[in-house]
Amino acid sequence: MAAMCALTVSARSGLHVPGGMVFHMASSAAKDGALASRNAPHVIKLAMAGDGAVQIPVETDPDRTEADDAMDRVRAHVPEDIFDYFDTFLYVSKASHGPLAQHMYIFHKDDQGDIAFEQRFAVSTGRERHEKYFTTTPAGLFELDPNRFERHHYSRTWHARMPWAMFLNASIRGRMTGIALHSADVHVAQLGRRASGGCVRLPPRKAAELFRRFQAEERGFVPTFAYDEAAHRTSRTGDVVRDADGRPALYYGYKVLVVIENYPGGPLLVAGLA
Repeated sequence: MAAMCALTVSARSGLHVPGGMVFHMASSAAKDGALASRNAPHVIKLAMAGDGAVQIPVETDPDRTEADDAMDRVRAHVPEDIFDYFDTFLYVSKASHGPLAQHMYIFHKDDQGDIAFEQRFAVSTGRERHEKYFTTTPAGLFELDPNRFERHHYSRTWHARMPWAMFLNASIRGRMTGIALHSADVHVAQLGRRASGGCVRLPPRKAAELFRRFQAEERGFVPTFAYDEAAHRTSRTGDVVRDADGRPALYYGYKVLVVIENYPGGPLLVAGLA
């Protein structure tokens, strides 16, 4: 049986869940007397008159999975005007703990043009601490660099092998990033926790599989991500270069979009107003 708890909603402070969790809700849903919650943690915006409070029963949804949570995150982050240019979406949670943490979720377009879950597996992202530099895995939207797929790569910074390296197509302060998706190689035992110098380490077989698959099946024209002058780096929010007619400027690359964020995953909840 699904677990139950009660939410308290007030007009001033929003919706509070035992344990400090918060949710999103559209005001139109409140008017209809029904709540279809997103996964926590978010904030519910509930249209209410006065300062009263409402108790809302909440239960776990047995039909929702962590893959559904990750899929919602992809849909929320990828702008609609570039969505159609990509066929495969790689979602990576770089959080240290949580149901999605340190995993990659792969989605592909189905026959209706929507995204469908394909597979998940443990990864390792950056250690997020000061070492030779701050070993962080950047968060945001990233394309793969068609000119930097390297079967055998060696990191001079870390004096380590990076087999099946697929570098992100992004620059910072005029230099191309050294962040890549690649095989964990001798660090397989560390998969599932923060352990890298910033790259996303993959299980060796998955790294080889994706490397070959993308080269064989995912080539095509994709938007050129714009340069964020304020941040001195390639846009991480999906802003693209546009031509004189406002259409995205395209280049021949890979129809693969990588979505990285520090999101642990939330409880898979539904709720309803009596």
